[in-house]
Amino acid sequence: MTSLVTIRKIKMKSLEKIGGIEFAAKLRRMGHTKTFQSNEEIFSEGETADFLPFVIKGKVKMVRFPEVGREFIISVFGDGEMFAVPPVFDGEPYPASAIAMEKSKLLLLARQDFLNLLKESSEFSFAIIGWMCGMLREKTSVIKNLATASPEHRVVSVLIRLAEKQNNKADEPIKIAFRRQDIAEMAGLTTETTIRAARRLAEKDLIKIVRGKIILENPELLHRFLAS
Repeated sequence: MTSLVTIRKIKMKSLEKIGGIEFAAKLRRMGHTKTFQSNEEIFSEGETADFLPFVIKGKVKMVRFPEVGREFIISVFGDGEMFAVPPVFDGEPYPASAIAMEKSKLLLLARQDFLNLLKESSEFSFAIIGWMCGMLREKTSVIKNLATASPEHRVVSVLIRLAEKQNNKADEPIKIAFRRQDIAEMAGLTTETTIRAARRLAEKDLIKIVRGKIILENPELLHRFLAS
């Protein structure tokens, strides 16, 4: 039995590990590709979940708007990741909106085709279950962080999640490829509060700020900060 390299993400190349090259090719035949421009909406909150999206190339955010003019980023997905699995699985509406953060190419798999694949491939089914478990753990952590943490802890929690998604080599610094506004929206803070929190973290030598970009030289320090 083959297995996936990761739990949280199913990359397009990794699809070959589920059922071989033929399975991956079948998925591509069943779905269709579409390119979205930066800031273009992929689907909106409340719409019927008709398709499962895979990011072939680009970056997509799932967001909610708790009030006019305020955006809260729930998750960000990059190359090879799928998202919006729960509503596509159970047929409920999309719980949030999805917006391209840059020009992005997606593979869109119709809901019925997705359900048929679940029936046909036990490994694909287990991969989906693993993805949903990983996402549940992440959301539980996010809720706990928003409910109890200081601005510094919220920012650190977001930075750790973003760093883990970048898959850098163990000894190389991690440059966070997101604006401070994006980090603020993920942390549930204003941009001004996020900037102040980042400066305090830099003063404690937990992060570096170079030309407005955050760099993590030792992510382990951030984990220790959260645990303290």
